[in-house]
Amino acid sequence: MLVSVLINNYNYGEFLKECIDSVVNQSYSNIEIVVYDDGSRDDSLTLLKEYKDKITLIAKENYGKSPNINQMNAIYRAFLEAKGDIILLLDSDDYFKKDKVEKVVNVFKENSEIEIVQHLLEEVDRKGKARNSIVPILKKVGNHKDYILTNSSLSHLFVPTSGLAFKKTFLDKALPLKEDEATNLWADTRLMLLGSITTKIINLYEPLTCYRQHGNNNFGGIGDFSTHQKYLKELFEYYNKIAENNNLMTIEFTEQSFLENTIFFEMIDMNEINSFFIDEANKTFEYWIWGAGEAGQSVYHALRNRKFSIIGFIDNDQKKQGQMIMGQKVHSPEDIVFSDNIKILVSPYHAYENIADELKKYALNEGKNFISPYKKKILY
Repeated sequence: MLVSVLINNYNYGEFLKECIDSVVNQSYSNIEIVVYDDGSRDDSLTLLKEYKDKITLIAKENYGKSPNINQMNAIYRAFLEAKGDIILLLDSDDYFKKDKVEKVVNVFKENSEIEIVQHLLEEVDRKGKARNSIVPILKKVGNHKDYILTNSSLSHLFVPTSGLAFKKTFLDKALPLKEDEATNLWADTRLMLLGSITTKIINLYEPLTCYRQHGNNNFGGIGDFSTHQKYLKELFEYYNKIAENNNLMTIEFTEQSFLENTIFFEMIDMNEINSFFIDEANKTFEYWIWGAGEAGQSVYHALRNRKFSIIGFIDNDQKKQGQMIMGQKVHSPEDIVFSDNIKILVSPYHAYENIADELKKYALNEGKNFISPYKKKILY
């Protein structure tokens, strides 16, 4: 069975060799590689020409639109050259683990009715060093369409581009994706929303791709609160258009429904929080939530009707610092006076160990000054 790996590239020359080599050196051998370069101005083309005997190269002028639309075009143009029965997507700053293609092909062979396979990814830094984080947090869902319609939720259902594999039969119908003004919706999300309604998806809870975080990733802006709100609006609007086209009911976004359907909300251990937040005699504590993203907001939402008075959020992300989220200010760690009367709920699930190490440097004690607010190890 021929597998086509479509690599889209724009100015990621420093990562291309590791990316392409990871495909060339797969344990599965029947692979073709199609690389679409979208007018790179770095040394990408020089490097790509060194692989002329191993890849099909499509080099064009930059498509000239928003980054997400440019990527959609790159994937489509590469797809037109693909001959494989199975199509794998790969961003040029990421790379496959050695047995990724073999494992994905086996899933397709064992499940003839499946048209999409998605799997987890392992985060690495700019130099490819593991960051001890498996992403994204992915719900265990059997039938994606039924889940969405039952829960009116689109949270934690899909993975980024480099964790996606499709049968060519699905992409023949799905591509090209229609260009629009939704600048926060990338090809991966659009394809998976369509797939959730029109076909069957299998989740693999194993990291088969290394997902590089290097500070220049196009999706980084989603950490900004206002950008995230715009993303959610575009996400639900896009899904509802697909639903209407397929004669299905639409779903409505509300902040309450969104937060109560995150995987973080489902994991919250209120007994643990109640025990942690209990006041000692004659001592007043300051209650904080570390992390102002989706996880922190879910935790705060769960505590809204409790007696605890949360002072605010603490977050290392400069995009969030100073913003008002859910009526609470987001503070930088440097703004906080860390003393023995502080109690912090650490909301980022996969980053807990790193944050715990940071808090210990402020002479804070795990269990006394900070905890994870979640039930113990229920993921993967």
